[in-house]
Amino acid sequence: MQFRLLNTSDFLDYKRIRLEALKTDSLSFGSTLEEEMKRTDEYFKNKVTMTTQHFVMGLYDSDKLVSVAVFTRDNSLKESHKGEITSVYCMNQYRNQGLTTRLLIEVLKKAFSLPDLKIVKLTVLRQNQSAQKLYIKLGFKTYGCEPKSLYDGQQYYDENLMFIDSSSFQLNQLPNNK
Repeated sequence: MQFRLLNTSDFLDYKRIRLEALKTDSLSFGSTLEEEMKRTDEYFKNKVTMTTQHFVMGLYDSDKLVSVAVFTRDNSLKESHKGEITSVYCMNQYRNQGLTTRLLIEVLKKAFSLPDLKIVKLTVLRQNQSAQKLYIKLGFKTYGCEPKSLYDGQQYYDENLMFIDSSSFQLNQLPNNK
């Protein structure tokens, strides 16, 4: 298993895992499979293009991308101390092995190495208890709830708003496995 930053040469790997995520765990994401299937390859190349404000971290099992997370830093002057993790996904057969925990630790290490970054936020479906437990284990705290954040055409879903502060992110206190 290898963690690494994705780049434009990885866009097909990213596209494949993104579409799988939307197919298998559609409620956990703000986009839909139908929307993303219409996107061009150029769109996916742009998604994995690393900048000073954005990166995508992946976990590869040999040459197969099995887990992914996206980090984007706010770019306005008054909010550039904050960033957000989105699009966290791990393929079903790789779950419950501590891999997403390790991936998120790598994302947080990279994010908090950016100059003056103090806060990393994320949102998580209120019903997704396993993801919430993982984020809490990493040191994230809930600071609110966005009611009716997502709508699937039939039902509304709330999302919890979570954050971790750079001073709370201490490598020696993080879990080493599951």
